[in-house]
Amino acid sequence: MGVIVWGLEWRLALSRKRDLTLRIVAPLSLVLVVATGAVPAAVGAASYVVLFVAFGVLGTALRLLRDGEEGITSRVVRGGVSPKSYLLQRAAVGAVLAFVQLLPAALVAAAFLNASTSEVLIALVALAGSLWIGSLLGIVVAAVGRSGTEVTVVCGVGLVLLLHMSGVFHAASPAGLGGMLEAASPFRALHEAFVTMVAGGAERGGLAAAAWALALPVLVGSLAPRLTAAMER
Repeated sequence: MGVIVWGLEWRLALSRKRDLTLRIVAPLSLVLVVATGAVPAAVGAASYVVLFVAFGVLGTALRLLRDGEEGITSRVVRGGVSPKSYLLQRAAVGAVLAFVQLLPAALVAAAFLNASTSEVLIALVALAGSLWIGSLLGIVVAAVGRSGTEVTVVCGVGLVLLLHMSGVFHAASPAGLGGMLEAASPFRALHEAFVTMVAGGAERGGLAAAAWALALPVLVGSLAPRLTAAMER
């Protein structure tokens, strides 16, 4: 796989210093509001997960939607970059950029939760994996939506369902269907990492996150021509 898209996206991101700064300051400000407010630590942990995952998915989806509307996607693909290579490189760039932009906010959240060094490292690994998964899901959302409003609505509804399945909004019984869904959910590892900072215990969800992180690139790659065609419309 060539890295022409990867290099171009990085140069564009670094050249937009105002946009880059806002993308760092905005989540950091929201985390500070939650961390310093009268919010129980468990609720704060769930809030961080919602913020970080939404940031990753919606960021990728809206950028791809914009590029599709402006004809950039069509020109890149017709210029010789395969749809699969284009989308996977965009997902990788989106995930790494989101991680860099969210890193200060994640460290501040961990500091206010009095996390240990090992807990912080586990949370950062879970965050990186979740952003990779979220970036791939953002590609699908961008192909489904036809406007910024549609993309936001689809993203919102989809994330509520996935985060609910991940145990962010409820505690499922391990023996029931909810427990089975939670065990297989993509963002459980990130939620468990922050919950562990609050209540202790062992982190769970790593295997499910790894499975999603490996399966989604295969799915996106196999559907890449259709996804890029949908974005071009």
